Amino acid sequence: MRRFRQTSIALERLSADDTRILRLESDAIAGHTLKLAIVEPARDGEPLTVARVRDRVEARLGGLTRARQRLAPTPLRLAAPAWVDDSEFDIRNHVRPAPQAASDRAQLIRLVGGAMAERLDHARPLWCISVAGPLEDGRTALVIRIHHCLADGVSGLRMLSQLLWDSEDGNQPLVAQAWHPEPVPGKARLLAAGAGSRMRGVGSAVASGARAAASPRRWLQGGRELAALPATLRRELWPLGADTAFDRRIGGDREVAFTSCELDDLKRIEHAAGGGVTVNDVVLAVVAGAIRRWLGTHHEATQVMRVQIPVSMHHRGEDPDGLGNRDSFLFCDLPVAEPDPRRRLAAINAETRSSKQHHDPDELYSFFHSLSHIRPLYRLASELATGPREFALSVSNVPGPREPVAVLGRRVAELYSVAEPADRHALRASAVSLAGRMGFGFCTDPGAVPGVAELADGLDASLEELRALS
Repeated sequence: MRRFRQTSIALERLSADDTRILRLESDAIAGHTLKLAIVEPARDGEPLTVARVRDRVEARLGGLTRARQRLAPTPLRLAAPAWVDDSEFDIRNHVRPAPQAASDRAQLIRLVGGAMAERLDHARPLWCISVAGPLEDGRTALVIRIHHCLADGVSGLRMLSQLLWDSEDGNQPLVAQAWHPEPVPGKARLLAAGAGSRMRGVGSAVASGARAAASPRRWLQGGRELAALPATLRRELWPLGADTAFDRRIGGDREVAFTSCELDDLKRIEHAAGGGVTVNDVVLAVVAGAIRRWLGTHHEATQVMRVQIPVSMHHRGEDPDGLGNRDSFLFCDLPVAEPDPRRRLAAINAETRSSKQHHDPDELYSFFHSLSHIRPLYRLASELATGPREFALSVSNVPGPREPVAVLGRRVAELYSVAEPADRHALRASAVSLAGRMGFGFCTDPGAVPGVAELADGLDASLEELRALS
């Protein structure tokens, strides 16, 4: 039995970024991301069971505080919601059988689409693992949902590393880490803590301004940052794109598609292209080719397609228990009207190289975080940066484990990532790597963007086109 103990530890709150993400939820937006891990059976053919996954995760919860916490709103919305321990935590709510059978890939894809549409319960910690299978080849699928206010792409994979992954041959014994939930704060404490947090935020902003005013060095540094910022905003936020086929209102339905390739294939294309081309440029180029084919099939115009590229601001020395979002972004025009795949890749590289040389993601990260203390301006700037004329869709690429990983001695054979589309950004593309393979996931509302499976097929054809030139 867990024992409760009193504490005077200050409440931890959602950051400005995490709060903004939480508030994006609507009738059409569920708010979570998803990882699909397909796990091989054990050497003796025994598949992975729900009970064994529960035991694995529950034994490791003591090392990841945030996975045991839920959100508590601050009365009168004086401050962002606080993270509090879930005193009624039950692992059965978070590791559970899939709601429907999935014996083959077609059924699994429908299951994942349904999971993307199903909301996580805000009265509990904001994550869930559904165990599906066994599939026809004896493998088991783990459908893992994590609310985006809890973790971004990089910290979400860190969370899985702490809760699920072992080394490929490491069938480590289950040694439970003890943990004890803190008492749930009452409304009075939440209100008082929220008022204190609000006052500290105001005081911090005033103190920072006073320190800057008193320091010539800070004035000089701030002047340099301000001088560089207009050029960054012109490059990244000013060019407005035309209407696109993905500027559609979305509902709550979700449809997904997956494909994968060898990471070495992407690297061969990278090396053959030369000129500073990166693997991420190649990922964008194959996505551009896939979109070009989809537009042609659906008789849509093939004008330039501007995409948003999330850029992680996480660093190696971070607290491994600290999740949350630390992302910036840059924009890139995908030349989908260009029939030559080599020229498409070169044009993408020229844009991304310029943004990186000017440190645009860092400048934008500093800009938006400076504005976060001034809520009306922060909301306005965020709305402008996420408008449909700024970009058509988001394309993310998150580096996953370089070495093979396993769950209870069973190798993770495939890993895919799925992120939600947004209203008037009705398609989302995601890439994630694992042990020499790159998995691609597409997600949309099928009522807004039909034929999402064609995008996965088009990506395979686009990759083959580039591979033939390497």
